[in-house]
Amino acid sequence: MKRINLLLMLFVVLPSLLSGQTVESTGTGFFVSGNGLIVTCAHVIEGASTIKVKISDTEYDAQVLNKNNDTDLAILKIDYKNPKYFRIANFAATSLGDKVYVLGFPLSDLLGSDIRLTDGIVSAKSGINSDQTYFQLSAPIQPGNSGGPILNSNMEVIGVAALKLNDMATLASKGIIPQNINFGIKSEYIKQQMSAYRTGSGNVKNMNDAVDATAYIISYETKEQTGTSINIVNKTGYIVYYVYLSPVSSDTWGSDKLGSGILPNNGSFEVDSLPLNDSSLYDIRLVDKDGDSYTKTSVRLQSNQNIEFTINDIDSDTSSSNTAGNDLPSLRITNRTGYTIYFVYVSSSESNRWGDDVMGDDVLNNGQSVNVRLPVALSTRNKYDIRLKDSDGDTYTKTNVLVTPNLTIEFTIHDID
Repeated sequence: MKRINLLLMLFVVLPSLLSGQTVESTGTGFFVSGNGLIVTCAHVIEGASTIKVKISDTEYDAQVLNKNNDTDLAILKIDYKNPKYFRIANFAATSLGDKVYVLGFPLSDLLGSDIRLTDGIVSAKSGINSDQTYFQLSAPIQPGNSGGPILNSNMEVIGVAALKLNDMATLASKGIIPQNINFGIKSEYIKQQMSAYRTGSGNVKNMNDAVDATAYIISYETKEQTGTSINIVNKTGYIVYYVYLSPVSSDTWGSDKLGSGILPNNGSFEVDSLPLNDSSLYDIRLVDKDGDSYTKTSVRLQSNQNIEFTINDIDSDTSSSNTAGNDLPSLRITNRTGYTIYFVYVSSSESNRWGDDVMGDDVLNNGQSVNVRLPVALSTRNKYDIRLKDSDGDTYTKTNVLVTPNLTIEFTIHDID
């Protein structure tokens, strides 16, 4: 597989393990002929023993006709006459600022298998370090978008969704979180790889046609069970991007076990072939999308064991949810408003001074909870006003709340101001 840069994350979702042996991953592809030819990314089918293309509720077996790891492109064939297929345009005719659209099946383990559309512009005509294989676009793409079509305003393919900057790796390396930096493979490389096949001139005229010409790809990889395995269960309330295991007290975490996948909240991930030591004791660490880590130490491992991580396993020295003054009492806030919350303010009821956002750089998605520290010690009355502000700028307020240590407060749409 072509490695561009450690800051790049390949786009494939790894949502589940079947019978403890078969890894299922999903991605996107698109039809380039009426007789079942499909273009996708090579990394979407990397290591796959079986490849399926799902159309409506039917899965079709896919044959790999051509795969090029240097350009990260693959050509598949299924026994299906698809009525709609794309024309491949020349990316060279594209200009900076041109409108683009991306179709795909991102985060299917969270969002389901419905197709998703994002839009943006061409931000640059090259990739990382001026790599001419790629171009940069502002249309948001997520794990599972890999292999999806990038379209111009004429509904022609000018590229293939492939990469984005890995937020956590960039934060660790550069000290910043990148803002929506995504990359596609230029269409000229599709044409090169398709030169041996008859594709036609395409017949997609509108977005409905484009949806019909986009395919949901499922890859199955069978793994040999060669050692003890455990099941990591994520109940932290956040998406986990990294999973590390270390023999107890060795402090050698090694490589990330998740690879290019993610572990959603309420999801599970199997780690197999563990070289157990005599005591079978390990330290286990998870890192979420905000860079917060969750650690269990001296865990005695047994085969097929479920190890559940919750918010209580968070490492206090890495938690961005805890503000300065960890000796102050904490308050747990649950968001049921239906919107993403960006700011949380707490004020003593008699002061009417909101002060600073106590959630820091965190965001609080709908359905999630977060622990925040009260800005001052509990008063004799222990009553506070609490205000949340969502992504649209709307506020939600509870007044004269009687706060006790470790209390959970739930906000709903009825608390909107």
